[in-house]
Amino acid sequence: MQRIPLTGATGLIGGAVLHHALDRDDATEWVCLVRCGSVEQGRQRVAARLSRFTDPFTAQRLARKVEIVPGDFTRADLDMDPRLDGVTHILHLAADTSWWGDERVYRTNHDGTLALARRARAMPGLERFLHVGTAMICGADAPHIVEEDAYPHPDAKHLVAYTVSKAATETSLAESFPDLPIVVARPSIVVGHSTLGAAPSSSILWVVRAADRLRMLPCDPDSAVDIVPADWVAATLYGLLLKPELKHRLYHVSGGAAGSTRWGDLIRAFEAADPSDGDRAFTRFDLADRAALRTRFAEVFGLDGSLKQVMLRATRAYFAFCALDLTFANDRLLDEGFAQSPSLPMYLATCLASSGEILDQFADDLEMFATPAPIVCQPLTVSA
Repeated sequence: MQRIPLTGATGLIGGAVLHHALDRDDATEWVCLVRCGSVEQGRQRVAARLSRFTDPFTAQRLARKVEIVPGDFTRADLDMDPRLDGVTHILHLAADTSWWGDERVYRTNHDGTLALARRARAMPGLERFLHVGTAMICGADAPHIVEEDAYPHPDAKHLVAYTVSKAATETSLAESFPDLPIVVARPSIVVGHSTLGAAPSSSILWVVRAADRLRMLPCDPDSAVDIVPADWVAATLYGLLLKPELKHRLYHVSGGAAGSTRWGDLIRAFEAADPSDGDRAFTRFDLADRAALRTRFAEVFGLDGSLKQVMLRATRAYFAFCALDLTFANDRLLDEGFAQSPSLPMYLATCLASSGEILDQFADDLEMFATPAPIVCQPLTVSA
């Protein structure tokens, strides 16, 4: 029987993977490492995340299938509980996604992952350690088509602390743990759910909606942004975790050339889902012209209150990524037999139909742009 510790079960992708797996009822044992005060508290956190994908009753039922481990994966190397020795696979999704908290982000994402890898060395039956990073470790100076083997590169120009930590983690795993069966999966930009829309999470969707409301872009409409839905990412990660043989140790979990979203296609999808008085006319602006974006933002959303001011800052930061015009090659993934992802225009209407106010959706992402609080570590313990 497969026994799989999952970190990040209370996040969007972790919840999507868990729902995908538990709904299959394949007898796999899932062990969720959750920051919580008790097993029941942790189970309720997992159930709350699962309820984004199904009804509350089913979410509670599925959560009862999971073993909850209260603790912190960043201290996993300090716990030699023999009940962890029977692990066959590890799916490591947990991360600090803050863009600005350099020290804490690095300690969690880099140092914490290495602690988990050290614990993995004491798991004699371990068949695969699937570490989930991000395709954006390529930085701001990457070519338009990004290949897996080109990164991490020591000279990459990173825009945020999060990608710095993820790039360093991949490098350290390769250098320090060649003995572990590590496979790296790098999702591109995860937005929405192909059938549930924004119900599981509205993270990053607010940026796309804000661009539509602003009628401004820092790039040409023919440029690409590699966006994939959470449910497709979950199914793909599940496959990469459990497929008996893989040809590579590194995969982009991305739209690739066939699935990337062109801004022009996205604009037309907005028009189809939410018709305006005429064709949507977008203005291209220079990111260096901070006043232009600020003025237009104030016209559309206002700048009253701190939340809107942080949203303006976050919009500018995301626009910097949008202007890169990047597509992450997914040839390896397709060659393994995985399905091509749907592009955002294909399920945008579903996302919009399940969306609330843009400002409220941004509030769900607020912690990404806040200065992280100091880390308080708890010892990792395993329930009986």
